[in-house]
Order: sequence, then C-alpha cells, then structure tokens
Amino acid sequence: MSFSLEGYQVKRNALIDKLDSLSLLLEEMDNEVEKKQVEHIKKELLTNTFQVAVVGEFSRGKSTFINALLGEKVLPSSVKPTTALLNIIEYSEEPTIKLHFHKGNQVKEVTEQVFTKLVAPKDPIEGDTQSEKEYEKHVELLSSIKYAEIGRPLSFCSNGVTIIDTPGTNDLDPIREQITNSIIPRSDSAILILSAVKILSESEISFLRDRLLASDIQKVFIVINFKDDLGGPEDEQKVLNYAYAHLKDILADPKIFLVTAKQALNARRKEAGEELVGRRGRPIKVWDIQDTGFHELETQLADFLANDRGRIKLQKPITRTMKLMEQTVTKQLTMQKQSLENEMDDLQEKIEAFRPKLDQMNKLGMEAQNKLSLELLKQHEQLKKWYQQELNGISAAGLDTFNENRHLSVEQISRLVEDTIAPLEKQLHIDKKEKISNAVKMSMEMVSKQVNEEWFKMEDEFDSMLKPDSHSPSTIHYETDDGLSIFDDILDDLDMAWERSNSFLGKLAIGAGAVATIVIGGITALFKSGWAWLTGEDEKSKFKSNLIKQFDDSKRQRLNSFDKEYKAIKEAVLSQYKETIDSHVRQMEKQLQTLMKHAEMEEMDVQKELEIIHRYEWRLEQIRTEITTINQSLATNADAKVG
Repeated sequence: MSFSLEGYQVKRNALIDKLDSLSLLLEEMDNEVEKKQVEHIKKELLTNTFQVAVVGEFSRGKSTFINALLGEKVLPSSVKPTTALLNIIEYSEEPTIKLHFHKGNQVKEVTEQVFTKLVAPKDPIEGDTQSEKEYEKHVELLSSIKYAEIGRPLSFCSNGVTIIDTPGTNDLDPIREQITNSIIPRSDSAILILSAVKILSESEISFLRDRLLASDIQKVFIVINFKDDLGGPEDEQKVLNYAYAHLKDILADPKIFLVTAKQALNARRKEAGEELVGRRGRPIKVWDIQDTGFHELETQLADFLANDRGRIKLQKPITRTMKLMEQTVTKQLTMQKQSLENEMDDLQEKIEAFRPKLDQMNKLGMEAQNKLSLELLKQHEQLKKWYQQELNGISAAGLDTFNENRHLSVEQISRLVEDTIAPLEKQLHIDKKEKISNAVKMSMEMVSKQVNEEWFKMEDEFDSMLKPDSHSPSTIHYETDDGLSIFDDILDDLDMAWERSNSFLGKLAIGAGAVATIVIGGITALFKSGWAWLTGEDEKSKFKSNLIKQFDDSKRQRLNSFDKEYKAIKEAVLSQYKETIDSHVRQMEKQLQTLMKHAEMEEMDVQKELEIIHRYEWRLEQIRTEITTINQSLATNADAKVG
C-alpha cells in the first residue's frame, strides 16, 4: 500500500522515548507533579490520531471509496438519503461495531449483519401500510443514533488514522452545516468525493464556496470518482481541466485526483488473496492499482498528514515539554543549589511564616473558581440569546428568499435558499467561536487578577528567602498588566478547542455534529421523492411548510448543540483552573520541604546533594538537546517543502 506515515511515527516514537526518559528522571527527583504532567503529554501524543473526513453528495461512491482506502468491504453501500449514518472507522485488534445513541449516551455493540441491515434496509412496499410503518420505524431508530464506531485490524488505520464517514448531503440538508463547521475543522484532512460523470453540481460548488471555512481549504483533497466510466485519457483530461478551472478560484491550488474506487477495491481484494468472480462465475478483470489513481492520492495524503499535520501534532507537546523542563531547572534545581550554597539565617521561622500564604492562595483560588463558574453561567445565557436571534435571522432570510422566488420551480427555489443561508451559517459559526472564546477569556481575566497578582508576589517572597542578606519579605506591589498569568495553558487550549480533535470539544463534535443527520419528513425527505409531485401552487405551499419545519427543527438542534458545546468548555476550563492552582501550590509546598531538608544537612551531605543536582541538570540538558533535534527536524521538513 502506498499510504505510509512511517516518517511521522519515527519522530513521534523518538519524542515518546524522550518523555519516558524525562518521566523516569522526574520520578528519581521525587517531582510527582511534573511527572504527571509529562505522562499527560505522552497520553495526548498516543491518543491524538489523524482524522480524515470523507464527504460528498449522494451517489458519488463514497462507501466504495472508503472501502478501497481500507482495502476491504467495511461499509455496506446504500443510496438512501434517509438512512445516512455517521461512521467512525478506527484500528482495533478485534472487529467490533458499536452504536452510540443520543439518549443517555448509551452504547450498544452489534454484529456486522445487523449493521448492514441498519444502514441498507429494503425499500418499503409502496401501498403496503405495514411495510411503510416498519420502514418509518427503522428510520426513527437511525435518528436516535449519534454515530457508529467501527473497529477493524486495518492496515490503513494502524498508524493512528481514523476515518470519519459523513452522511451524504444535498442542498438544505442540515448536516452540511455540521460537517463544515464541526467535523472538518477538527479533522486533519477532508476528502470531497465528486463524480466524473456528473462533475461539480451547483450544490457542490455552493458547498465549497459558501460553507467551507477559509482556514480549512488547504486541508481539502478533491477526489473525482468513476474514472472507469470515462472513455479514455482524452476524456479524463477534460474532466480534470474542467474541475481545475471551476475550483481554482475557490481552493487557490486545488489538490485534484481522478480515481476509480471500484477498481481500486477490487485490486486490493485481489492483493489480499480473494478470488473475484462475476455473476456467471467468470473471473473479473482487475485493474492494476497504479492505474486506479489511488497510488498518487494515498502518497500525497500520507505526505500531507505526516508533514503538515504531523508537525502540528508534535509541536505543542514539544513546546510544553521544553517549558516544563525550563521551569524544573530554573525554579527548582537553581533554588536547590542556592539553598545548599548560601547560609540562610532563621530559615525555619521564615518557612513557618510563609506557609499561611499557601493556605491563602488555596482560598483565593477556590473563591476565584466559584466566581468564574457564576460568570461563565451568566455569559452562557447572554450568548445563547444572541445565538438564537442570529438563527432566527437566518431562518427569516431563507423564507424571504422563498417568498421572493415563489414563481420559480421548487428545485430553483431550493438552490436559492441554500445560496442565501450557507454564507450566513458560515459567518455565524465564525462569530460564535469568537464570542465564546472572548467571553471565557474575559471572565478568566476578571476573576483571576488577584490570584495572579498574589501568586507572583508570593514567588518573589519565596525567592527572597534564598538570599542571605534578606530578612524581610518584599513590599513591592505586583500588577499583572504585563500579561503574566499562571493560566496561559488554559487560554492556549481554548484557542485550539475548535480545531483540535483531542481538545475538550473534539469528541463532542462527533455527538453534536450528528444531531441533525437525519430529518424525517423534512427537506431531505423531499429530495428523496425527487420533487416529482411538487409542481403546482399547493405543492409549493407544502414545500414552504416543510421548509419552516426544517428551520424550526434545525434551530432547536443547534441550540441544543450550543448548550453542549458551551457546557464542555465551561467544565473543562473550571477543571483546568482548579488543577492549575492545585499544582502550583503543590510545587511550592515541595520546594518548602526541600528547603527544610537542605537546612538540616551536614557539610558532607551538602556536597553529595550538589553533585546529584549537577547530574540532574546534565541529564535534563541531554533530554532537552535531543528534543530540540526532533523539533529542528520538523522545521527542516517544513522549509524543504516550502522550498
């Protein structure tokens, strides 16, 4: 297989090896707080998979394409819009399929046979009431499912790649908004499946132009399927030229690949030793994998993930690890050397006088956390009112478009309504992110001013105990207008909450993004009917009624998703806020204990302790140098790619 993330895995494993070395050293130094931080960084590295979202409209061969990527039939094919389901495909030693439900966050494991019947049921018998009721009940069951989690021992996923199989969409399907605003931003790459025999519908152009966020364009791969249905090289070049001409203004330098998913899947199945025969038992002619277009696609996808996205995945843990090591050296080992090398009078009295400050910091932190909780609750109510007003405005704009164009056909009205609401929903998502982020930051800054000021003042007073000529604590009044804050890591996490799959919003995106997947009786149902009965004025009235219902359902679902999203942020921020204060206090308490221990040492023991500290410094420097080398290799790869 041409898909390989070996280069990324080598760098990631090298970094994990250094984290293990650092963890062992911190354990030897009895630095339990820092050791836990390193273990957390390592856990994030191990669980932070590459997420590849596959999107596309109905009948584009999306399931076959995913099966071809994976090398076997994992997904059953279905052309029914109302039976669309969000599927998460990941590596697992043992094959499993788990259904995650909205209600009560229930999870149910099912067999492959049950799953196939679920997503590809038989059509109801027209006119048969019992058959139609059973089909409707089946669709209602689907609407209760958040997503299906499919685990298989797949080579494609073995290097930490997760496939997000999104439901097929057309104009006015609410899942379009969730895909472009929730799933794609948190994915490392998005693959848009088009059809070579019906290249770039107006709906697909609108999806790219009006719904895809500008920051996500560089991660989109355009895959044109059904290469095997074209007449030959001349037709293939025409399709590629047409696609490039119509996409270059939207995607700047679009990554376009012409493939045949059907033939690629057959090639992979043959490679695996499967005998492929037709209906009459005759062997099926199988294309060479090189001719299917998959080799080039997989090579470039792997390069993008390993280098562009891989660099991002490694950069943050490297930065955090380097910061942690710097603090260990400068704040702890330097302090320990000073306490051993300097004569400190009345140290025990100074420490006893200092300890109440830690109790006061704990008290201040608890008060600030309670204030932050109340402030975030207040901000939630204000933001939700704003969000509801904006959603009402979008619905009104869509209905205005319907009323202004009622003389047109239903298909034309549908297209115009989508063109109206798509950019509005896109902008609303951008505004929502900014408003939530700013509200949380403002709340944190407001309640944390005294905590920050007292902490940095306390640190200075602690440092003054190590100076032999110091007999009294500092009387300087500390301000934090220079931006110093012990909560910077929380703010950094908040900035990336909407873009990182392993952030405190990452997993929520799956659940929230699937809320609007299936809309029974709404616009999706009208598309399924093919609009055949929507011809006269009464039919347009029915369409308008369905449109209103669609907007109302969508508003309710999005407000529900908004509540979930904000709750996730609030809980994560409050938890990290408390942990930040607790860890700082624990570190300071540890330093006080070390001071007391050093003050009681004899001269010979002091020299031995200094030698141990020097060894710790040397080993930390070795780890730092090795991690710096890994970091430089990331920058070198990035520069080489630009060059």
